[in-house]
Amino acid sequence: MSEKVSYALDLYTLLYGLSIKTIKEKYGQEAIETLKKIFFERGKELGEQEAKRLKIKDMNAKGYHIIVKAALDSFDIKHKVVELSEEKYVLQIFDCPHGIRFKNLNTPPEVCDILLELDRGIVEALNPKLKFKLTKHILRGDKFCEYVVEPKD
Repeated sequence: MSEKVSYALDLYTLLYGLSIKTIKEKYGQEAIETLKKIFFERGKELGEQEAKRLKIKDMNAKGYHIIVKAALDSFDIKHKVVELSEEKYVLQIFDCPHGIRFKNLNTPPEVCDILLELDRGIVEALNPKLKFKLTKHILRGDKFCEYVVEPKD
C-alpha cells in the first residue's frame, strides 16, 4: 500500500474511531443503533449506484462479490473467497486496513458494526432475498474477518 494511502487510512481510522467511541460514551447504545440504521440506508443507495457503475447483471451474491472485490483490489487487501455462488458468498479478509488499525487503537468493535451496515444495505439493494452477516471479526479476537452472504431464512 502506498505511503499516502496508508497515511490517509491512519488518519481516517483515528478520526472515525474517536468519533464512534465518543458518541458511544456520551449517548450510549441507542446512538450506535441509530448510526447503524443510517449506514444501512446509505448502503442500499450505494448498492444501487455501484450496480450501475460496475454494470452488474447478477443481482445476487456474485454481484456483491464484484463490488467488494473492487474495493479489496484498490487497497491490495489480502483475502480469500471460500465460496461463491448466486446465493452464497463466504469471504475471509486477513489484513483489513480498518480492523487492524482499529485494533491497534483499542477501538470498540462497534466501529466495524456500523461500517458493515453499508455492506448489509448493499446486499439488500442487490437482492432483498439475501442477507449479509459477519461471522468472524478481527476486533473480537479472530485472525480474520469473514463476510457471509446467504439466503434469508
